[in-house]
Amino acid sequence: MHIKNIEMIKNTLRGTWVYERIVKIEYNVETDYEDSYLGTLDLTFHVILLETKEPFKIRFRYYDIDDLTIRNATSFPLSGGLIIHDMKEQGVVSIQRYHVHDDSGYGENDGFQFIDFYCKSIEVISIEEFYK
Repeated sequence: MHIKNIEMIKNTLRGTWVYERIVKIEYNVETDYEDSYLGTLDLTFHVILLETKEPFKIRFRYYDIDDLTIRNATSFPLSGGLIIHDMKEQGVVSIQRYHVHDDSGYGENDGFQFIDFYCKSIEVISIEEFYK
């Protein structure tokens, strides 16, 4: 699996960290050179550095979104990060590379509770202190 700019997280969060929740969702639609509509999804996560309890925000951008489903849009707690299935590595032929979702609550990595979508690529956009 390839996430562009993943080194931003590794360089900033030294040590073990955990996801707390999704704190911001931005969905944008643009047209490409063929006048096709392309969606991008920005998700901002609240994460905690375990050793120091410092809170941070990590913003990911997901490109060329397809089949986006969001449930219970009042709060998005996470028991872990989002689950990312690399369909190319799994031998699945698809125009989308990744299937992304949260855990269903049963720990089986197959269902979802709050968010589910497909995308072609993933990028870390920013990481900063949570209260900055």
